[in-house]
Amino acid sequence: MSFLQSIKKMFTGPENPDAPPETPQPEPVEEKATEEPAPEPPVPPESTPEAPAETTSDPFAALNQQTPYGEEIMEQRSRYSLLVTQIPKAYNALRSSGVFEGPAADEFLLLCNQAISLRRDILPQLEKGDWIFTHGEGYKRLAMVLEKRGDFQGAAEMCLLALRDGATSDGSQSGMAGRMARMLKKGKIPPTPEMKTYLGKA
Repeated sequence: MSFLQSIKKMFTGPENPDAPPETPQPEPVEEKATEEPAPEPPVPPESTPEAPAETTSDPFAALNQQTPYGEEIMEQRSRYSLLVTQIPKAYNALRSSGVFEGPAADEFLLLCNQAISLRRDILPQLEKGDWIFTHGEGYKRLAMVLEKRGDFQGAAEMCLLALRDGATSDGSQSGMAGRMARMLKKGKIPPTPEMKTYLGKA
């Protein structure tokens, strides 16, 4: 053994040279993995038909069809109905007295104005076929009071206001436009261009 080889053995040899040489350990034999048979797919349990989900009928369905509005609108419609029921009775009392000016007449005019204002408030929220759309009781009674006072111009203008607001019905066959035509005729008043547009539809 050369000197160089001896030096290498000193630095690379075992730390305990007196220890008996290690017997070589046999290399572990890799165990062949035995292929396990694929598990059989689980047998699905017998499917039982699901019970149909219970359907609960809407107890308010019929009511909603009759009243398609919210509570607030329904309350306003009820108020309007009450007002337009009171107006003819109040007018009959006024006509019986024969006095169309003074405190009683002013109170009646206020009642009509309340109905007109309420109608204008709720109109944008109503269905197109709602009876309030064309209803013009408040306008009609105001026009009648003005007619009794001999103010045919004012009566015709009140009818025009009703037509602008879509209140085309006054309970008669000719409607609010026909009433306006009569007021113009009684007062011998030429219709304005705007009035003519409504008179042409009458």
